Amino acid sequence: MAKYLNVGIVQIASSSMNPDLDARKRENWDKLAFYFDQIRMMSPTVDLVIGPELYVDGIDPYNWNAMAEPIPGPLTEIMAEKARQLGVWLSPGSMLEKPEEGEVPYNSALLFSPEGEIVLTYRKTYIPYPLEPSRPGNEFPVFEIPGVAKVGFMICSDGHAPEVARNLMFNGAEVILKPTLQPHWIGGLDNLTPFTQVRAAENQLYVVNVNHAVPVGMGHSSVADPEGRIVKELGEGEMWTLASLNMDEVKRAREVGSLGCFPFIRMVRDFQEMGVPLDGCYRRGIAEAPVWDDLPQKMWMAPDQVERFKD
Repeated sequence: MAKYLNVGIVQIASSSMNPDLDARKRENWDKLAFYFDQIRMMSPTVDLVIGPELYVDGIDPYNWNAMAEPIPGPLTEIMAEKARQLGVWLSPGSMLEKPEEGEVPYNSALLFSPEGEIVLTYRKTYIPYPLEPSRPGNEFPVFEIPGVAKVGFMICSDGHAPEVARNLMFNGAEVILKPTLQPHWIGGLDNLTPFTQVRAAENQLYVVNVNHAVPVGMGHSSVADPEGRIVKELGEGEMWTLASLNMDEVKRAREVGSLGCFPFIRMVRDFQEMGVPLDGCYRRGIAEAPVWDDLPQKMWMAPDQVERFKD
């Protein structure tokens, strides 16, 4: 009998601009919780519900550090109670996490168990400086939902490079949950959807990309299957939907091969064992790569560091 992970996807936009930051987060959370309630009421078989990146906090560069809260903390306890109330695996997307030391927060995605326990915390790695003033994480954790699927997170710009998804796959992930905040001006659909498909196909797993609706994001949340096919996609506005992920498709793609003949994941191991140095770039050390000979400058970390192109 096939195993399914039934996922409820909530595509909404942070709407509150209350000057009281705690009230703002609570207003945004109440709206997200309403959608979670709707999904659970309409679909008693849903296993997991998920929202977008930084939905509860919203985007406010002037109060970035002030919005951050410890994990666990008062806000996560409210989220935990909702998971217990609904009896589902629950991800509010991501939130700004106050670190134990320093002021610069992490952008952290959370997964709560149906018992209200935080079972997975992932800190965004590929911070898009200078747009986002967060600190990067350095771990790629995976959690097994018992008897169903092994899941991990990547957050928004993490999906624009292969390393995060690749680490998650090698750590056993079969589903990657991807809270996102991507508006039209960042690449449009020519960017958003293809990267979802590529990350799914090259790692032979499901990617569940959950974006903000317009006007904050551009919507078009989607699910790509282990062969990179879009099996669910939303429009631009606020809405929710359900996606049933057939976990046997991950096993089939990895064992039999994608597209009828390509066992991409097994290729990595087997060609390496045959002497093909696929990990040569990592063994040498990324910092020693020849590409830096023509690209010596560091990335811009803040707006005042941006340099215009010069002759």
